[in-house]
Amino acid sequence: MKGTTKFYLRLILFISIISTLPIILVGTFSYIKASTALYDKVIEEKEQSINQITSNVEHILKTVDHSLTYFINSSFLNETLKAPMDAVQFQLYRQVKQELNHLQTFDTGVEDALLLSLEGNWIINNSGLFKVTTNEIQEDFGHYFELPFNSMWILENNNVELRQKYGIQDFSNYNVSLVKKLPQNYSNKNGLAIISIPSVNLAKFLSNDIETETLMILDNDFRIITHNNIALIGENFANEDFIANLIENKTESKGQFTTTIDNADYTVTYQKSNYNGWLYLSLISNDILKKETTPIGLFTLTVCLSVLFLSILLSWIGSRHLYRPINELLNSIMTSFKASPTTTKQTIDEFEFIHERIHHLAHENNELEGKLQGQIEQLKQLFITRLLDGHLSEEELKLKYLSYQYPEKWKRLCVISLQIDSLEETKYNNEQYDLLLFAINTIAEDVIPKENRLTPVLRRGVQITPYISNHESLEEYENAVDQIVNELQNKVKEVLEIPVSIGVSPPFTKLTEAREAYHESVEALKYRLKFGSESIIFAKDIGQGTTIKTYFPESIKNELFDVIKLGEREKVEQILHDLISNIFSKDLKVKQYEISLLRLLNDLIVLMQTLGVELEDFNDKKSLFDQLFELKSVNEIEEWFKRVIIVPLVTSLEERINSQYKNISDKIIHIIQQEYDSDVSLESIAERLHYNPNYLSSIFRKETNISFSEYLSMYRLNMAKKWLVESDLSIKDIAEKFHYNNSQNFIRSFKKKEGLTPGKYRELHSNKKLD
Repeated sequence: MKGTTKFYLRLILFISIISTLPIILVGTFSYIKASTALYDKVIEEKEQSINQITSNVEHILKTVDHSLTYFINSSFLNETLKAPMDAVQFQLYRQVKQELNHLQTFDTGVEDALLLSLEGNWIINNSGLFKVTTNEIQEDFGHYFELPFNSMWILENNNVELRQKYGIQDFSNYNVSLVKKLPQNYSNKNGLAIISIPSVNLAKFLSNDIETETLMILDNDFRIITHNNIALIGENFANEDFIANLIENKTESKGQFTTTIDNADYTVTYQKSNYNGWLYLSLISNDILKKETTPIGLFTLTVCLSVLFLSILLSWIGSRHLYRPINELLNSIMTSFKASPTTTKQTIDEFEFIHERIHHLAHENNELEGKLQGQIEQLKQLFITRLLDGHLSEEELKLKYLSYQYPEKWKRLCVISLQIDSLEETKYNNEQYDLLLFAINTIAEDVIPKENRLTPVLRRGVQITPYISNHESLEEYENAVDQIVNELQNKVKEVLEIPVSIGVSPPFTKLTEAREAYHESVEALKYRLKFGSESIIFAKDIGQGTTIKTYFPESIKNELFDVIKLGEREKVEQILHDLISNIFSKDLKVKQYEISLLRLLNDLIVLMQTLGVELEDFNDKKSLFDQLFELKSVNEIEEWFKRVIIVPLVTSLEERINSQYKNISDKIIHIIQQEYDSDVSLESIAERLHYNPNYLSSIFRKETNISFSEYLSMYRLNMAKKWLVESDLSIKDIAEKFHYNNSQNFIRSFKKKEGLTPGKYRELHSNKKLD
């Protein structure tokens, strides 16, 4: 042999495999069993390790949580939050400070504790007492009140300015803070209790060997709470690939899976805390996990390679004798095909050589036939397109029609136009519209026999099929067309599960009339606006009158515009539905429907301009009129008016009305707070603001949820309590300031609302100030 052929190599390889397969199988099985046992042992150790870390960390967190809960549930804390923490309450401050110090123990790692009173406007932490304003509380601590739970562990990035402002020591860039809203059992929160643990203090529970294993704890947003590489604390891992696996397995509280990070395989061991939802993770390279199995694999590989080498050697010697007859036959065949024996044997299998030659000749023949057939189909489609456009002369039409072997005889012709109604409630989207048309075109070719049609084509989003009939009578023709279009519609519904409508032109006999018939069938499709989805519309059944007398329900339109101005969204949608339904309930032509809809659109645009709503707020790539003309059904038209015009207009008006209401309520409250000690009334304010009193009353109640008189009485009561505690005014003087006829009326009113007389109230709060 002048060269080594593929079959010869396969023969050697086959014999080698047969002889060495048992050894390879036994060696592989032994290696897999041993390595699997070692691997499972290491994996189990990692699960136990992550479980131990979870237990240790949660022990610290629960200890801190229980201690803080015990503190905030103490009997004196609710009263403390209401206290102003003046100088006379120094003992109370010392008691609070002492309790906060008790919360900070060495074993828990707590570095700071903070108590905030929204009512007293003060903060107590390790650095002492700080008096703050309501605005400062909202700016510096307002985000805590927006937390979804009354008690919650969160990861915080240390705010340098905030820590300097309140004297908070800076132990770490990130803190793990337990935030509890106070009081715990009341919906109205007027305080906060915050315990902070530096994230680095939790890192001591993790292994420091970052070369072999990565350990971390993530919060619910997949931010790193702590890490055995503390430089990564605070990083967000939400976009990491292995996090996607955790999200998919969110029903599992713990487990393991394999992922790829930087082209390396890692085993991820995770456990989700039932206490606070934190995620405890261990990432370790599979190469490290499998390191102990390497010696077993090397030994098994050495044995297998040795046996394989011996088998190949023996196979090579025996195969030379077996291959001799095949080599002689191959040389004979290559000589017949005038191929180089040496080159052929070096590049191709011996038996494939014969198969390739025969297959090559058959493939070239099929390819030539396919190209010819594809070109004929394209030429047919071009012919039908030009026929429907009326671009063929009679001589050219006759010549090409016969060349494409279409039926030569017919009694009648018609054009069938099919269009998709809507894709809204189907499994498809608008991007697949053209693909669906191609599928429908194929279905039309299958449903309508070849001898009864010309080539179906697609034009401007419509599937067109010229239909050929040889029925003698008009009734037989009509029955045949009705049967074929119903079968076509049902087949599309069955296969593609989409609704379609079909328009059929009147019958004609000359091919030159195809252009007019095509336009009539497409025009018939427009009557879906009247007949609805999945209609079959024959052009002959549509009236051909030229008089256009439009109909428009002016009274319903006026009612619609009135509720739009009032911003009554639910009524707007119902009246719009009534208006559209009323228009299409009339027996009109498509042009008449279009004129009515254009009138409605134009009137809505005028209304927007009158109300000062900019048209640019509702812009699109296409004009409103173009969008309207593209709609195919009554439901689409109603939904388009609602989505594009009505809802944005009502929303804009609602925002304007709400802003006006808010401004009026603020003015009323300001007048009450400035003139509460005068004879202020809703009527006097209405006269000053130039509004009707009843209108102001409804606006004020809507914005504040209480009446004007209730708010005025409540504000005066609060000012009376303030004067009783902070001033030396007599009860009689206070009653006169609030225009009571006598002090007894004031005393009865005060006792009814507070449960005690003004004198008792003053005496009680004076004693508290002395204490």
